[in-house]
Amino acid sequence: MSEHLDPVRDVAAARAATDRLLDTLTGLDDRTARGPSLLPGWSVGHVLTHLARNADGMVRLVDWAETGVPTPMYASVESREADIEAGAGRPAAELVDDVRSAGARLSAAFDRLLTLPGAGQDRLVLFGAQPAGTTPDVPASELPWARLREVSIHHVDLGLTGFGPEDWPEDFVERMASFVEARVGPAEVRGPASLVLAWRLGRSNDPRITSADGGPAGDPGPW
Repeated sequence: MSEHLDPVRDVAAARAATDRLLDTLTGLDDRTARGPSLLPGWSVGHVLTHLARNADGMVRLVDWAETGVPTPMYASVESREADIEAGAGRPAAELVDDVRSAGARLSAAFDRLLTLPGAGQDRLVLFGAQPAGTTPDVPASELPWARLREVSIHHVDLGLTGFGPEDWPEDFVERMASFVEARVGPAEVRGPASLVLAWRLGRSNDPRITSADGGPAGDPGPW
């Protein structure tokens, strides 16, 4: 288990992130929901549908951890994409209700996860839409942290007024920066911590992010 992993704390943080998201979605109208998000090729509706189906997929992974019966997060890469596409054009009120309802189902599942004995929380599951035959490699105890990442980053991807990288909680920025650095190494750039993180995640080209010598930051590369 990661030295930074605390499922109880992470469940609370994921719930708080979902509350912030729902606050941003207050008053969302159909035109905005069908408009572009900051993710190429995805509307706001695509992002919201993804967040809802991601929550339902994580519920299945909690079931897996609880029962020991492999229950994939998604049936396949193709089914994941089809579900997102099918739901993206719904009215704004339906999209928001889907995010809220799926989030509530996941919150209840996380309550179950927290009551599992160590063997259940440490059970390896398969996160995401993976090819057949992929070996499970993510402990179930990491799911709340994974959900916190999903909600927090995609909240920014919506591109809606009222929430951007500088609205991420400081503890999330610090932890996520360490997470990225552990995966791909450090980056010699300068700027506000939240904007540096957004740049590293491919979510910002803010001119306040510069190289160590004061020049353009350039391409952050994959993470």
